Amino acid sequence: MYKLQVNNRVLFSLLFFSVALVLFSSSMIVFPNQAIAAEKFTVVAKINIKKLNNPQKLKVVAYSNGENKTKYLTGNDLKSNTATVSFQFNQKNDLVTAVHRDEYFVCAYDLNAQTNEMKSYSCIEGNLENPTGKNPVKIGSGPVITLSTGPFKQANGAEIKNPTIVVWIENLAGKKHLKDIKAVAMIKGEFRSKIIDARKLLEKSKDNIIKVPLLFDKTPEIGSIKKGDLFFACVSANVLKPVEGTECEHRVTSHTGPIHNLVARHD
Repeated sequence: MYKLQVNNRVLFSLLFFSVALVLFSSSMIVFPNQAIAAEKFTVVAKINIKKLNNPQKLKVVAYSNGENKTKYLTGNDLKSNTATVSFQFNQKNDLVTAVHRDEYFVCAYDLNAQTNEMKSYSCIEGNLENPTGKNPVKIGSGPVITLSTGPFKQANGAEIKNPTIVVWIENLAGKKHLKDIKAVAMIKGEFRSKIIDARKLLEKSKDNIIKVPLLFDKTPEIGSIKKGDLFFACVSANVLKPVEGTECEHRVTSHTGPIHNLVARHD
């Protein structure tokens, strides 16, 4: 009887250990917290809304490492002088892996809560300082400089109907293993993008410049595109390194014609 009890205890211990091991292994697969954290990074935008007239709704957009994100802030999000929004991005995807000094941008649009029309905007272009962690950025404050529009500003010019933003990609001649590149344009909180076969397009180019047209043929949800609106052009791919895997440029619309060119990569 004693031997039987001992054997039962041994069997129970082995069974308990086996079940615990299976559960632990499953949790590592389903909830690999450390692995997930290591494969993400965030851009944390702190938006100065002190000078806005009782803001009711903000649309905030961001682009980094081949991904675009959109979030809305309302109610309690806008009760203090600073609104904070965090965007999480994958460090690696099929086209590009984020590295230090890669470029990104964030834009905040102050909206009329009833009509959803944009009243003003503020944007900033930044460089990743921590491609595996948090990247803080300030919007809506400071002076107007190369990478920032400074305080919120209005776009009161004439309407631009169905604009095409042409994304220029320069200095790719001589690049080995040239392949897919993602070209992105953003204006008035709307994104357009296209993945191109860079080698084929470069072979057809007479001046070693790839030009990617991206058409905005629908009115943005926050109102028509106008002269004075800011637009961005970005390109993302590992082949763009060793400069940056993602490069961005921006410009204010200066005319009401349909074509708006912007060189996203010129290094």
